[in-house]
Amino acid sequence: MGQDDSPLTPIGIAQAEAVAKRLAKYQVDAIYSSDLGRAARTSEIISQACRLPVVRDKRLRERHAGLLQGKLEADARVKHAKVFAEIERMGAEYVFPGGGESGLQIEERMASFLNEIRENHLEKTIVAVTHGGILRVLLWHILKFPYDTIFRLRSDNTSISAFSFSDNQWILEFWNDTGHL
Repeated sequence: MGQDDSPLTPIGIAQAEAVAKRLAKYQVDAIYSSDLGRAARTSEIISQACRLPVVRDKRLRERHAGLLQGKLEADARVKHAKVFAEIERMGAEYVFPGGGESGLQIEERMASFLNEIRENHLEKTIVAVTHGGILRVLLWHILKFPYDTIFRLRSDNTSISAFSFSDNQWILEFWNDTGHL
């Protein structure tokens, strides 16, 4: 959980190569990436296939999980059950203890990223390499459904989700496409 860094495994590298091969078939105009190792390495593989540089952006980092940083979710749910109970009670306002972030803070940084992308890349195809939790918050932000539902959204590694901006609003085109895998 969180922003602890980890390298790509051999399976992760194969998945990154598969998504890069798929994305190379499109006219990609820019690539942005989280600066965390697993996303950064994935973006480098995509960068080579698309022949574009990568812009690293800390706003695309996974949620800072405070005292849960680096823990497996299953273990953390047992050892820190009170934290998960507070998340359920407080929802997006809950800030992980130990320097963590709230859902609202993540939404704010994702809104900032989206606004910048929209302003700087209107009618362009942008690849953003980020993390599952960030994608779920992005979807929550765009579609305005209840925050607690993000925990029921699947976001597989190297899946592709697409959003477009039309008629002054963001639109979900598709979610969690893993056809390249």
